[in-house]
Amino acid sequence: MARVRRIVQLILLFFFFYLFLRARYPYETSISSDLYLRFSPLAPLFYFIDSLELPLFFWPALFILFATIFAGRFFCGWICPLGTSLDIFDRLFKVPSNKISEKWAKLRWIKFAIFFSAIFLAIFSVHIWGYFDPLAIFTRFTTILFYPLATFFLEGLLILGSKISFLESTSYTIYENFKNYIMPESQSYFLGVLGILALLLLIFGLEKLSKRFWCRYLCPAGAWLGLISQIRFYERIVGDSCPLCNKCQIECKMNAIPRGNVKATHKVECIECFNCGEKCPPGAKSITYRFRWKPYHSKPDYNRRQFLGTSLAGITTLGLLSIGYRHKTSSYRLIRPPGSLPEQEFLDRCIRCLACVRICASNGRCLHPAGLERNILELWTPVAVMREGYCEYNCNLCGQVCPTDAILPLSLEVKQKTPMGLAYFDKDLCIPFERHEDCIVCEEHCPTPEKAIKFDIREAILPDGNRRFVKYPYVVRELCIGCGICEEKCPLPNLPGVFVTRENEKRLESLA
Repeated sequence: MARVRRIVQLILLFFFFYLFLRARYPYETSISSDLYLRFSPLAPLFYFIDSLELPLFFWPALFILFATIFAGRFFCGWICPLGTSLDIFDRLFKVPSNKISEKWAKLRWIKFAIFFSAIFLAIFSVHIWGYFDPLAIFTRFTTILFYPLATFFLEGLLILGSKISFLESTSYTIYENFKNYIMPESQSYFLGVLGILALLLLIFGLEKLSKRFWCRYLCPAGAWLGLISQIRFYERIVGDSCPLCNKCQIECKMNAIPRGNVKATHKVECIECFNCGEKCPPGAKSITYRFRWKPYHSKPDYNRRQFLGTSLAGITTLGLLSIGYRHKTSSYRLIRPPGSLPEQEFLDRCIRCLACVRICASNGRCLHPAGLERNILELWTPVAVMREGYCEYNCNLCGQVCPTDAILPLSLEVKQKTPMGLAYFDKDLCIPFERHEDCIVCEEHCPTPEKAIKFDIREAILPDGNRRFVKYPYVVRELCIGCGICEEKCPLPNLPGVFVTRENEKRLESLA
């Protein structure tokens, strides 16, 4: 069974990457690329806390929660791509066994503290769970780090191969095929790379202390599934032929088999990896797995004192976030994708998975993960950086890949009429105003049917006394949708002469 589990893990990991690579322009929706994100066991719980509704598009997660009642935390051992990547890391770098890492077992209560803190804060409309959701984390890593790095080195390798005479034809053929399915239109560059890299190094670095350190001690999804797993019916059974060699306890990646009692299993921690049965000596064959309709319960490592501490920490966090200073002068550039919910509801729904950033990178490239400019709750939410890219007029893909409807799936017609901001000209920088020379780049690229940028043709007196007629641009507020192409295409090398603010943005509460 352990071998079957590894095969399933790899198949589902490749399926995750397949869906990830499909999230590009042009987008075909035979299988929605956000399907894997909707497997998150945390999503339906916190969506229900936020809206008191349980939408059917979370059916994969609901199925997993239902199946957990019977099969335990199989999601962590079989489906989770972060867990699979940690298993691969453990094999590559020989992570220590439980003989070394058992001393960390007293920290298992932390994941429950994070889980209950997230619930407490969500009740008060402060949603932090997306920062800890394993599927959102892995999508974040893939979008900002894995995929850009892989394509950077792969493209460099193929270009190098094309310079070698006998590899030139093969390299070009591979490059052309990869360009259609794998390689981006151009190399992706993102803000916030170092912060996400730090999180990656933390999660994988902790593996050197203990196998699946994240899953054992920190993951709130594991805590939620572990609580449900207490009543599961499918379990590990150890027969009387057990030689008490302790190999199963040593090799258990979740330390779910207590020292000195190898016949017991901590149901909250067991992820159904079947490693224990694989490590059982061939002659013994004492470990089996079957449904037992009189299950025993194993309590989670979370006591009353820890619960009170968690509640106090949640209250303190809520208070600090409520009284924290919010930088008003930076908010004018906090531009959200078209179709975004009103800001507070947007922050409640967004899980910081950056799926919208990924698909925008294939067409327009305006979306980036936000930093800590104003508030920690805005960290890694999508924000438009118009100097680096623009919102493509004929694209509405960000709403189609959002797994929680923080960005509504607008039709193209509605999206083209939904302003995300408003453009302004900086008369100290804009070429016509500063140099009294014609520049029509912004007007040429304006995509609206009736140009939102028009010209006021006036006579200008030059410093040498000569006169000339100059086209001075201005923005028609009623026509501008804030797409930012004028800012991105502005020919000035540094600061642009035109910039987009969030003024005049239109936030939608529903598709109706």
